[in-house]
Amino acid sequence: MIRLIVSDIDGTLVPEGGSYVNPEYMTVIRELLHRGVQFAAASGRQSSSIDAVFHELREEIYYLGDNGACIEKGDQCIKEMCMDREDLCALRKELEGIPGHQQLLSLREGYYIDDKSEEFYHLVFEEYGGVGGVVEDLGDYVDACIKLSLYCKEGAKGVYDQISSCWKEKFVINVSGAKWVDINAAGATKGGAVQWLQEAYGITPEETVVFGDNYNDISMMMRAGRSYASELSAPDIRKAAGYVVASYEKDGVLQVLKEILQEVRNEM
Repeated sequence: MIRLIVSDIDGTLVPEGGSYVNPEYMTVIRELLHRGVQFAAASGRQSSSIDAVFHELREEIYYLGDNGACIEKGDQCIKEMCMDREDLCALRKELEGIPGHQQLLSLREGYYIDDKSEEFYHLVFEEYGGVGGVVEDLGDYVDACIKLSLYCKEGAKGVYDQISSCWKEKFVINVSGAKWVDINAAGATKGGAVQWLQEAYGITPEETVVFGDNYNDISMMMRAGRSYASELSAPDIRKAAGYVVASYEKDGVLQVLKEILQEVRNEM
């Protein structure tokens, strides 16, 4: 019997930066919860931005925010993995010589940017629904940083290629969207957060289902007996998953959740 379902958000449930999902998702997830199935939203987003999608279920589901670096349920922070201050400052110093990106620091309480462009502000705080603000110096916030994100308007891969080989021993670095590179503390992954939930509830990988669409989802696909990649995913992602699911435009995840709910009803 399935006892844990974990889903990515951007590119899997909604278009990148979106916050509206079919209300039927909430109905189906709520019944799964009431039948003993745990549900978690695992995202590169900070928890406040996850909440923009799942607010009505906030007290009942887990938020695996910032690629699993922060695990929350309701108002309770259960686990948090901050980045090493010295290494983060050194990386940010190196990034000064790499053009084509804007930086976003994620702390448990919100997002912080020092770029004052209206376009970037709109993206972070309006499209993604994050809380936080524009500050004069991001260096003032590095002590409690759980993720550094780089927004690369011309595409994430070029910036990723310039930093990944030099910093992969210090950080977990992933392309997390067409224009985003996410950088977390070593060991902070979605897969690690899924493992924490499995151990907390005595749930096996065979009792776990995950949905994702990008490279930062592969670690949690490896923790699940049933894993689904969006049909819009890159070939490497579809190869890592056990199954391919229809895109968010077709509510593909919702259709699978309905099938799982029927399985659970039958087994009970």
